[in-house]
Amino acid sequence: MLLAIDARNRAIVVGIRASAPSPGEARDRGSGWLALRRLGAISERSEDEYAFLFREIFRDIPSRAADRSAAGPDAAAARRQDAIEAAWLSSVVPAMTGRICEGVRTAFGVTCSVVGPGTRTGVKIRTDVPSEVGADLVCAAAAAREIVGGPCIIVDFGTAISLSAVNGAGEFLGCAIAPGIAAAAESLRSATAQIPEVRLDSPVKAIGRTTAQSVQSGILLGYGGLVQRLVELIRGEMAPADCGPIQVIGTGDPLGRSLLASIGYDRFIPDLALEGLAIIAARSAP
Repeated sequence: MLLAIDARNRAIVVGIRASAPSPGEARDRGSGWLALRRLGAISERSEDEYAFLFREIFRDIPSRAADRSAAGPDAAAARRQDAIEAAWLSSVVPAMTGRICEGVRTAFGVTCSVVGPGTRTGVKIRTDVPSEVGADLVCAAAAAREIVGGPCIIVDFGTAISLSAVNGAGEFLGCAIAPGIAAAAESLRSATAQIPEVRLDSPVKAIGRTTAQSVQSGILLGYGGLVQRLVELIRGEMAPADCGPIQVIGTGDPLGRSLLASIGYDRFIPDLALEGLAIIAARSAP
């Protein structure tokens, strides 16, 4: 089994699948995952806590050995099939990386591979400073290359909103980064004395009649305009170099679906970076 971990500033997504995907499986969103869990990104969490959480996620998966005899070669083969044999981590939080890897080693006795320079991602980074590109963006690009099979713009709704340009050859051309939706709401609340915490539901109108409606309108409709403008500009810069339609792929916070709905999008894959991790694991397997 493969353990894949996507560690971000606010959340850690953990996935377990029976095996790394083939190219055909990569085009079928979500195929092969036996478990997908989201954990809070807590800076004080220890490697022992990570080990405990990883074991609990693993225990939630029905064992294929359960329906077999408790003894004999068949049971032994089933137990081998139900073991974590490889682990891969994409992390944009260096302070967590070591503890997560140690938690994996403690829980399953395997070394956790970390996406970084030298990893066989299948993605060529065509930016001025390739080392600046986050592992999450690289993993998402690796998945998009397999799933889309052509040029695309990946809109990732996370702590930050990133719009990545991937050309028809699967090369990462660069990206645009803006503060994320939740970060914008928190910044507004902390900087103003009379604006309370507001649930970010999609607004009905642009003219809010209450404080909550006004914040929802300003943030969600405003960010919809931000994303639309950036998609237009990026698509225009990519078009001379790419033939064929440039798809828009959304990922991350499901709230992003409503922001993309007004401009149109081709797919929304919440865990695109995790899909990319599985593809990278298959590409890097001995």
